[in-house]
This record gives sequence, C-alpha cells and structure tokens, in this order.
Amino acid sequence: MKDNVKQLAGILKMIKNKEVFHVQIPSKNKLVFNQVVPYLFLYQQFLSPDPMLAELVKSEPAYFKVRDPQMNVSEWIAPILNKLVEEFGACLIIEAWASDPAQEEDILIHIARKNVQSIAQYLGRQLTTEESISKVEILTDSKTNATQSLSPSSIQLDNLNTNIFYIGLEVKPKYLLGIDQQILPIDLRHFREAISRSLSKTFFEFIRIHTLSKPTAFKISQPKKMLPLAWEIDQKLARESQRFDFLLLITPTNSYDAWQQFKKGNYRKTPVFHYRPMPIDPDIIKRNLYNLHIEDLFDPSMAYLFRDKRKELDQMMTMLSERGKEGFLLGSMQVFGTVNEKLLEKAQAILTITTTNREVRTKEEDIVYAEEFAKLAQEELDYLNSQDPNFGTTVRLRDDIYGVMVNQGVLNISKQYSLPRNRVKALIQHEVGTHIVTYYNGKQQPFSLFRLGVPGYEKLQEGLAVLAEYLVGGLTNNRLRILAGRVIAVHHMQQGNSFIDTFSLLVDKYQFLHETAFQMTMRVYRSGGLTKDALYLSGLIELTNYIKSGREVALLTMGKIREDYIPIVEELTLKGVLKSPILTPRYLTAPYKDALLNLKKHNGIFQMIQ
Repeated sequence: MKDNVKQLAGILKMIKNKEVFHVQIPSKNKLVFNQVVPYLFLYQQFLSPDPMLAELVKSEPAYFKVRDPQMNVSEWIAPILNKLVEEFGACLIIEAWASDPAQEEDILIHIARKNVQSIAQYLGRQLTTEESISKVEILTDSKTNATQSLSPSSIQLDNLNTNIFYIGLEVKPKYLLGIDQQILPIDLRHFREAISRSLSKTFFEFIRIHTLSKPTAFKISQPKKMLPLAWEIDQKLARESQRFDFLLLITPTNSYDAWQQFKKGNYRKTPVFHYRPMPIDPDIIKRNLYNLHIEDLFDPSMAYLFRDKRKELDQMMTMLSERGKEGFLLGSMQVFGTVNEKLLEKAQAILTITTTNREVRTKEEDIVYAEEFAKLAQEELDYLNSQDPNFGTTVRLRDDIYGVMVNQGVLNISKQYSLPRNRVKALIQHEVGTHIVTYYNGKQQPFSLFRLGVPGYEKLQEGLAVLAEYLVGGLTNNRLRILAGRVIAVHHMQQGNSFIDTFSLLVDKYQFLHETAFQMTMRVYRSGGLTKDALYLSGLIELTNYIKSGREVALLTMGKIREDYIPIVEELTLKGVLKSPILTPRYLTAPYKDALLNLKKHNGIFQMIQ
C-alpha cells in the first residue's frame, strides 16, 4: 500500500513538471503520458478483451491500460484526473469497451453529465464522417447508475471534479467474424484509424473550448524521438523512391530523330522510340516496399501517408515492368487517372472558343536565349534566398538535356534553349516559383515524401504551376490550347486509337502545328500510353474551384501534396509534425495576389483566357 502511495505521488509530480513518462502500475497495468495533456484514454482489457481496442489505446497521447482485475481503478485515476484539472483547468477522459455483437449501432457514446454533451456531439459528428462507421448514437445516463450503464468501470463519477469530462465508447466489434471471432485485419485497421482520427480532432476541440490552454501548446515537440518507426519507414520509402527516375525511364531518348523521320515520311509511319536501359529490378523494389511494417504505426494519418506512397511506388514498378506493352497504359490509368466526359468537354470548349495562333518566329521577334534566361531565373532564386538564407539552390546550364527541368530543387536549362520574352516571367514562376519552392518547403518538413511528392501530387503541382503563369499574366491562348490538346490526345488514346490517328486529329481538327502535335502525341503514347498529361488542365480547373471556395493557396506550397491531403496536412501541422511554408513565391505577393481576388469573383475557367 505504501508503495502505491509513493508511486502515485511520483506520477502526480511528473504531471506537474510536464514530464513524459511510461510506468507499470503493480506489474500488469500501464500508464503512459507520451505528452502531459488534459486527456486520458482508459481501456480495461481484463473486462473487455478486444484486438482493435488493444491497438487503439497505443495511438493515444495519454492512456491507462488495465489488465489486473484486482485493481481499484478509481483509487489511481481520480487523483490523476484531479491533477490534470489543477494544471489545465479541465480534462477529458474517454473509456472504451467492446459491446455485445447484437448492438445495432457501430458506436454508442455514453455520457452522464449535461456539460459533456457538446463535446460528445462533436465526437459523434467526427465519427459519422468516417466511411467505416455508419451509425453512432449518444446516450445520457444518470449518475446513480453510471457505473452500470456507462461501462464495467469502477469509476465513481460523483467523486470526480465537475471539470472532468467523462465519455464512454461502446464499440461494436464488426471487425470480428462468426462464433470463433475471426479477425478481419483490414476492417480492424480501418475502424481503429477512424476512431483514432476522430478522437484526435475531439481532443484538440476540447482543449480549445474547455481548458485554459491553446491547442498549439500540445504540438509534438520532438517527432524524431516520439516516432522512431515513422522515421525509419520514411527513410526507407525515400531510398526506394530515389533508386530510379520514373519520367526519365519512360521518356524516349530519340525524340528529335523520331520527329525528323516522321516528318520525312510525310507523317504516315508510326515512329519508333528508344528508351534508356532499366537500371533496377522492379520485383526487388516491391519486395523492399512490403517489408516495411507500416501496419505497426498507430498514428492513422501517418500510416495513411506511407501506405498510400507504397501503393503508388508498387504501381509504378508494375508500369516499368510493362514498359512498351499494353499493361503500361492500364497502370498509368491507376496512377495518373483517366479523362472523364466533364474534363473532355471542358478541353473541347477551350479549343473551340480560343483563336488559333500560328505565329512564326522571325529575326525581329524578341527571343530570350539560355544564358539570359538563366540570369533572370537566378534573380528569382536570389529573391527567394532573401526569405531564407539557407535556401541556396542554383541554376545549371547543361548540354545533355532538352528544354528546362527541375531536378532535386535545381533548375536545369539546356544550353540550346530559347523562348519568347513574353513567356519568361510565366516560365520562371512555373519552374522556380512552384516546383522549386514546393521542393524546398517540402524539404523543411520532417518526412521526405513532402519533397519527393506524395502519391498523386502531380495534379495539384502542375495546376499550381499553371496558375502561377496566369497570376503573372503569362497564361496565353497558345499555352492554354496545348493544355486542352493534351486532354484530347489522352482521351483519344484511351479509346484505342493509334499514334497516327491522334496526331492527325490534333492537326486536322484542332489546327495544331505539325511539330507541336507530334510532341503532344509522343508524350501521350510514350512507353505504351501515359495519361499524366491530362493532369495539367484538370489540376488547373480543380485549383480554380479551390480558390473560389475561399481556401488558402499558400498552404499548397508547403510541399508536393495533393488537395485531398489537406485535412491530414492541417492535422499534422496542428500536432507540430509539419511546418508552415518557409518560402512564399512571388506570384502570391502584391501586385499578383490581386489576380486571386478577381478569380474568386468569376465562374469557370474561361475568364482566365486573355
């Protein structure tokens, strides 16, 4: 007994000093505060053995896992909760247990005090937004029968401070099948992650409304120390991602020669493309990917990020295995998507209402060549460097590439490159203001995938880059026509048409120059069929709708992300895992940001055509 009193006193002292601790209470029971917070998750395993709850408890910032049936839970938990109230003004305790399988609701939320109702309703709303949870109900029980109706717990609510908010979760074990209670692992994982996400949001909402603290006070201050498995998985995913350059491996090495032969043959013979040797074994990379123990991560947001990236890398490996075959196109549809009717109609409308501009360059035309373009791009890099002295990237003039490309945050320019002066500002904001800025901002994040690119990031990334062109006044009719033409080409390829058929469609119906049409068709038919080029226009349309809804554009520059990751990004930022963008591109500052306000006032994309 004296030992218990001494250990409890030590626990209360650690709470007061805000010390992280993991303690065993009389051997079988575990009390964990990964961070001292006004929150405690209670799971009495001996009364309600359940595989999902046994995993869920580990994902909580503070929890009490009770295995000993002889333990007096109230004797330990009441002083701890009162201490949390003393430190924070209020605290939330959530207890979970498995229901009878006959329970109709997926989750019953039990409360015994009216002051808990608002936070219970908030939790209920969060739970019902999850796909794996269909029915949630809140039950209010009286204090007199609380210990019977709320849970099998021995907690006496009458003895607790009124600023202690108790919620009981009675969870239907829908992840167990049949009389023998066979575990359905995917259902269990989805259910656990859904509850964990909802509890996390409720925790921060509770802090905001009911405590003296701010949610930002409970950020994870040392993610490396707190999440060693997450760091290990991130590093290994990054290593596998960097073993190959996907676009380089699927892009022809003889594009110029193929064009010359195609033109010489009067555009009647399908060109033959050559590709770089494959420097990797896709099967080995796949094996390495599935040796990662992502299932052992208990933070649902991080587990989702890594699982999603692994799936994308797996699909890319399948595509590389099928390079030059029919299976490549099927893989491309999985990774980069397809052209739906709505996007096709938008592309056709753009090509219909924009004028065909067959400008031919003359000696008098103002052309910017590689060296001057590199100098102007360097000025933009200097502008970004003034925001963060550690920025430190540069421009490289090279003779082994065509055009312009960003690789690992460096702008590479072909020594033979040239472009009209009226396209310079737009291209710099596309390449430097978007691709380099998001790479550098992503590099400041704790996880590599935010600089390498989360799965499906290309759509938002290219949409943002084209938006940058528009904001600085450089989204010309010709440029927009090319983006729309790429959608037409992808759709035509999806319908089973040949290279020659698609090339002829672009030239004859949509009046593209022969060389432009060849480049567009080559990009779409390379390696067996790549649907990625449809993302530029679809990303731009999606982004304009995002802006018109009043959402923040600057957030999209924090790394190479996609739009449906934004709730996860916001959650991990609130937790302190992710950082706000360090660099702000020029196109989001005055006077260009005024164009964003104008965009919000119009409907559709056509108002962007100048």
